[in-house]
Amino acid sequence: MINLTEEILIDGLRKSDIHTFNILYKMYSGNLFGVIIKIVNQQETAEDLLQEVFLKIQKSAGSYDPQKSRLFTWMLNIARNAAIDHLRLKSSKALKTHIDFQDATTELEGYMHVINTDLIGIKPMLNELNPRHKIIMELCYFKGYTHSEISKALNIPLGSVKTAIRHAIIILRKNFNPSLRHD
Repeated sequence: MINLTEEILIDGLRKSDIHTFNILYKMYSGNLFGVIIKIVNQQETAEDLLQEVFLKIQKSAGSYDPQKSRLFTWMLNIARNAAIDHLRLKSSKALKTHIDFQDATTELEGYMHVINTDLIGIKPMLNELNPRHKIIMELCYFKGYTHSEISKALNIPLGSVKTAIRHAIIILRKNFNPSLRHD
């Protein structure tokens, strides 16, 4: 590659010379990409931002002042700012989505209802289970215990809790829907 001075590169960039632009891209794209990827931490996003950065460099060439910084430093600042702006925009969109979701939840509160298991007959069906299954199902479904918490509370192995729940559900399903019985 021809060793060009910054003045020649800037002059070519300001004149929209494609050859100069290609040389700049070959010289600096790797370094600028490295900065961008460290900030956004996503390969595809970083590649897209790198393209946008070079377009911005091309469009902003007239505002470059060699008295304030070197060409690479100026380009590096454009890349860093583009990556940070992308993160801010992404964060802003996520916050707006989160706020919209919370607003929707507030709106829907008046329309939400809870199914009362007593009204559909589940709780009385538990009385048909053996005492061990009944206790485990009540802890799990009516008191909100996790399988591990049931295991500790009843001092039985976790696998036994899971098996008991599975058997109880099969029995309840058959009792709730008689067409599932194969007796």
